[in-house]
Amino acid sequence: MSAVFAVDLGASFLRMGMVDDDERVTRHTRLPTPATPADCAKVIWAAWRAAGRPKLVAIAAAPLCDRTGRVLRWPNRPDYEGQPIVPGEWAGRAFLLDDGHAAALAAHRRSASADEITVSLQIGTGIGAGAVVGGQLLLGRSASAMAIGHLKVPSAAGLACSCGATGCLQAAASGRAFRRQLGEEHNPRFDIFAMPRAAAGPILDRAADAVAEALAVVVKLIDPHRLVIGGSLGLSPFFELCTARYVADIGEVVPVRHPAGPHAPLVGAARAAREVTT
Repeated sequence: MSAVFAVDLGASFLRMGMVDDDERVTRHTRLPTPATPADCAKVIWAAWRAAGRPKLVAIAAAPLCDRTGRVLRWPNRPDYEGQPIVPGEWAGRAFLLDDGHAAALAAHRRSASADEITVSLQIGTGIGAGAVVGGQLLLGRSASAMAIGHLKVPSAAGLACSCGATGCLQAAASGRAFRRQLGEEHNPRFDIFAMPRAAAGPILDRAADAVAEALAVVVKLIDPHRLVIGGSLGLSPFFELCTARYVADIGEVVPVRHPAGPHAPLVGAARAAREVTT
């Protein structure tokens, strides 16, 4: 089967690449997410043409979208809401799914047994998550299952989330939360790990506690065979902070870094596109 042109649209970065049958990513590009959906569609279209106009196209998207690729809700990028992110020329041909769901697919072993469960948590500008149960994505009624970022946890109490609620995991443990708490919303070079420990330490500690609390709930509810953490923050030293605070009971799974690394949504989106065309 030919390679898939895959797109990973996040609040901070737009990633694109070709994913082959062995799920290796080539022609990978990463650039800041365009300011407008029209510009985003143009960039994606140009990259697709440069890649030779592959027949299979897959998009892993952070915002909630309808089947046509129109953004229904994106608190981290409100200017995108109501607008399409899929180039008009792709109408009906691009496979679109949630980026957290895509990462879960990428984490699920292709040789997994029929009853195996994988849970993935992606921590970046926001938080995405997904679960694969018996080889199938857990989608839910509105295809938005596993919204772990909006799970209320004790350590996030009182913190305002971009969704409009307070106490969500994402309000304590995400890139946007770190920027807001440290007054760095407009600093393009912000790196919480480069800041003085006196300023960043308490925020990182609270965030790690929040992640550990959320993981404990998810593990008790779903009892997965595999639990992975990815995303720009999930793959950073923040991973060690979180796992140091998470205490698994005897027999429970412990978190590992996502095996696909930063390419997880691209790999998962490509796998999903192949499955629906075979």
